[in-house]
Amino acid sequence: MAGSRYRSLAGLVGAAGLLAAATPALSDINPWIQSDLYNPGKWDTAGPDTDTRWLHPGTWTPGQDWGWLSGDAQAENILGSWGGLRDELELKGISFATAWSGQLAANPVGGQIPDGASWIDSWSFATFVDFQRLLGTAHRTYFTASFSLETGNVGLTPDYVGNYFPVQLSNSGDPFPQTRLVHFAFGTQLLDNTAELVGGRIVTGEDFATIARACTSLNQSICGNPIAGASTINFPTYPNAVWGGRFKVKPGQEWYAMAGAYLVYPDLGDPDLHGVEFGAPEGSGILAIGEAGFNVGRRAGRSGLPGTYKGGYYYDTEELTNLVTGASDRNTWGIYAMGEQMLYAEDDTYSNGLWAWASFSYAPPRMNDITFMAAGGLSYVGLLPDRPDDALSFVAAVGVFSDYLAGQETETVLELNYRAQILPAVYVQPDVQYVIDPDGKSGIDDALVIGFAIGATF
Repeated sequence: MAGSRYRSLAGLVGAAGLLAAATPALSDINPWIQSDLYNPGKWDTAGPDTDTRWLHPGTWTPGQDWGWLSGDAQAENILGSWGGLRDELELKGISFATAWSGQLAANPVGGQIPDGASWIDSWSFATFVDFQRLLGTAHRTYFTASFSLETGNVGLTPDYVGNYFPVQLSNSGDPFPQTRLVHFAFGTQLLDNTAELVGGRIVTGEDFATIARACTSLNQSICGNPIAGASTINFPTYPNAVWGGRFKVKPGQEWYAMAGAYLVYPDLGDPDLHGVEFGAPEGSGILAIGEAGFNVGRRAGRSGLPGTYKGGYYYDTEELTNLVTGASDRNTWGIYAMGEQMLYAEDDTYSNGLWAWASFSYAPPRMNDITFMAAGGLSYVGLLPDRPDDALSFVAAVGVFSDYLAGQETETVLELNYRAQILPAVYVQPDVQYVIDPDGKSGIDDALVIGFAIGATF
């Protein structure tokens, strides 16, 4: 599914545009700091370090003035607090975020057509409204909306490499620019804040089958949702939102369970729809999904290295192609299990050290191009002295194609990158990928892909 790699961009918007670590000074301007509405560690299922915080933006750091424009290169946002206006809006429960991200990729060796290059960049705009603060409602209820604008040229995968797991944040073969309405959703917390209900235009992949450490990868099929279903059915991933609802129960820090249902249909990621296909197009069906997970160590409120483990099942009734008959058909399913675990911590803050993650998924070969996918990686945060926010990461993924796809067997991706947080509001990430048997075809030369990503929050 096109769009899963946008989780890095969504992370820019959610994490850096709206988020900052809590400090004692916030008690004056952020009296809501203990509210679960601003606690992504409680509700976002990718884990408390997740990059995607559309529904739970975290606490705001006030007093940034005009950021860079006022001479503060260490501001968390380039435009800071808008001279104080943003702080006042935050007090009333209104948050805004703007972020930009770009990615250059080239394949000097291998692929269908060697020596290709592609540049794609994207803007994201988001708002979050806390009705408890704005209107004084009794329950913790909120609204979120977001919009994306993408420019550049055709992605490297469809035009040059010809592989299945897209090497960039976008796999679009359609003309640019592309604009989309993404989120338009309401949420509320229930049962003494042990449960949450969200509905509207939402993204399945931001709640289900997601894992934070997978987004050390720039590969679209690995970052965020490294499962077979995200690549083979119309599994909504950012920036493609659909009508849907999700109910989650999390009574403490140790475990959670949730279920969701989404209206999905063929070509839901078509940029010509601009995210405003509000009906049920021909071929529509319901994607029903359930997931349960548990935390260990620090994430469970205990001592020890933090980690998260989860598993899920989905059933999809939309119209797809039966790979046996070649005709339209309905009803397929899939299962997955994934987890991330800190293996070594430099100190008891668990901020820096070595992480490992892995994901395994299966989908029946009759209706799914990829029937088995395995992915995993290692990431060391703060490896270099005086660079506590940088990360060196190695990632690998393999996809096994359906037996009913003649001439396609497996595709493997190996990736190495280094993300450098050069300023609080700006990062750069040099990246190299090696694609073995692109599109599962031994007749296509293995491809070397080099490039970098850059991002900024405003």
